[in-house]
Amino acid sequence: MAEVSTRDAARPASGPPPGPPETFYPRPFELSGLRRGAVNVRDLGEDVQVVVVHDRDALRIFREICPHMGGPLSEAAVGSDGTLECPWHGYRFRLATGQLVDNPNVRIMDELRRRAPECFRPDEAPRYALAALSYQVVGDLVYVERKRSRP
Repeated sequence: MAEVSTRDAARPASGPPPGPPETFYPRPFELSGLRRGAVNVRDLGEDVQVVVVHDRDALRIFREICPHMGGPLSEAAVGSDGTLECPWHGYRFRLATGQLVDNPNVRIMDELRRRAPECFRPDEAPRYALAALSYQVVGDLVYVERKRSRP
């Protein structure tokens, strides 16, 4: 299970955000407190939790909830292939973009479609993606923007 930082919740922001305050969530977190290549959970204030993966030279920041069925990404596994795997149903998302790379239900449905093709429709599986959040680093503080980033 990922570590939730209580240090960030108790510590007030030190310094103004790098732009209009309404652009950013109210609670920045410390860059130096992140474990590399692991899921880090941070509270941004306003009841918003995110998972942060320090991936090579970039941060990957996503909402803490899996878009498939609301699984806890705080318990997700970071794969050596650059993916994040939801613990509930095994959906895997590319860290660099948030795009879905493996939907285990496709394999299950393929077998069922083969056995009884007239019973299983539609032919397209749903497409899920993680909502990546933009951020700015000022000194050791990471300010997360309210808008989604573009891959």
